[in-house]
Amino acid sequence: MTGLQPHPLSLWDVKNKPASRIHLERRLSLLQDQDRQQLEQIVSVLHWARMNSEQSSDAKIAAEAERVIQSIDNPLLRETIIWRMELRTIMTAIRRRKLGMDAPSKGERWGYGQVVPFIRKNWQIEDFALSHRFAWITQANTLFETEQSVELEKLLLNLSWRHYETIGHTHYFDFEAVVIYVLRWNIVHRWVQCDEKIAMQQFEQLVNNGLGDYLKTE
Repeated sequence: MTGLQPHPLSLWDVKNKPASRIHLERRLSLLQDQDRQQLEQIVSVLHWARMNSEQSSDAKIAAEAERVIQSIDNPLLRETIIWRMELRTIMTAIRRRKLGMDAPSKGERWGYGQVVPFIRKNWQIEDFALSHRFAWITQANTLFETEQSVELEKLLLNLSWRHYETIGHTHYFDFEAVVIYVLRWNIVHRWVQCDEKIAMQQFEQLVNNGLGDYLKTE
């Protein structure tokens, strides 16, 4: 941990990744084999690309998360996975509902955590009757319904960023600190990519609306 640059206080202050992937991998190679394997499992099941995965893989992802959770004795790391899986489950429900799908059946495996029965019971309610616990659901649903994908991405990334910051306050030089650091590094990596995409879209818009017309007159 002492060889890794600290993360910024705010995700929006990030312009570049705090550590290159090569440098991060070199530091992680110092972990014991068992810890490194466990870290790889956690990162794999919480990979951001799975947030918007196709519905056919919902059951597979839930089953894999359960397997990883059951293999971990550390309470903090177990809760970290559960928190993210519940966030993903809520977003999966929002996506399925927008597609016009009915509420999942009681025996269907599609999500993870205590939110599953709440969602099934309150399928037609905008926030699934879960806003008392997840105040962001209504906003996320609105962004999804109006297809504001970049704003939705920012919301979800920032939720995870602040959550990891909160749970990491009492961990500095232990394995939990390493896991939290890597999960936050992945968020930075995701945000930098998203930020680059926004910049490219803005540039293309500038070319089409302004420079494009200028160049045509030359």
